[in-house]
Amino acid sequence: MGQTYTDNGIVIRSVDSGEADKYILIISENHGLGSFVARGARRLTSRKAPHLDLFNLVRFSVGRGDNPRYLNQVESSVYFPGLKKDFAKVGLSLVFAEILTNTLPLDVEDREIYLSFKAFLEGLELTQTSQETNRLGRRFGLFFMRHLGYPPPKSPKTDVLSGYFEAMMNRKIISKEIR
Repeated sequence: MGQTYTDNGIVIRSVDSGEADKYILIISENHGLGSFVARGARRLTSRKAPHLDLFNLVRFSVGRGDNPRYLNQVESSVYFPGLKKDFAKVGLSLVFAEILTNTLPLDVEDREIYLSFKAFLEGLELTQTSQETNRLGRRFGLFFMRHLGYPPPKSPKTDVLSGYFEAMMNRKIISKEIR
C-alpha cells in the first residue's frame, strides 16, 4: 500500500472519469510523475476543481492506496495566466506535457525534470514573441533529450525535434509540432 505525502507539482494531464471524478497526472518535485484520482472534482461545490487546471503549479497531499492514489487536498501556487492566454504557448506546453507523459516512468523521482519544466513554464509566461517562444521550446527539448540520455540531433540549430521525440516514444505526437 502507498504512503501518504505532501508535495509540489505541475498538473500535466486531466481526464474526466465517471460522473464527478478526474484522473490527474502530476509531475512532482520529490516523487516524479504520479497518477491520481481526484474524487468529486467535477462537482460544482468541489474545492479541488479550480486548482486542477492544466499547467497549474500546485501543492497537493495524497492519501494511502495503490495506483492511482487519491488526492486529498490541492492548492494552486501559480496558475500562469500569460501562458494560458496565448494559443501558441498552450500548444507548445501540451506537446511537452504529452512527451513527459509518454517517456517518464511513474513514481520515479526526477527533481531536475520537475525544476526544468517549471522554469520552462515560467519562461514561457514571460516570452513576448513567437521567436522567443520557439527558442525556449527548442532549448527545453534539447535539454530533455540530453537528460534522458539520447544523442542530440545532427544539426541542433535546424532539425525539427518532433521526429526525434516520436521515435523515442514510438508513436506520433498528437499535439502541435515543436518548431
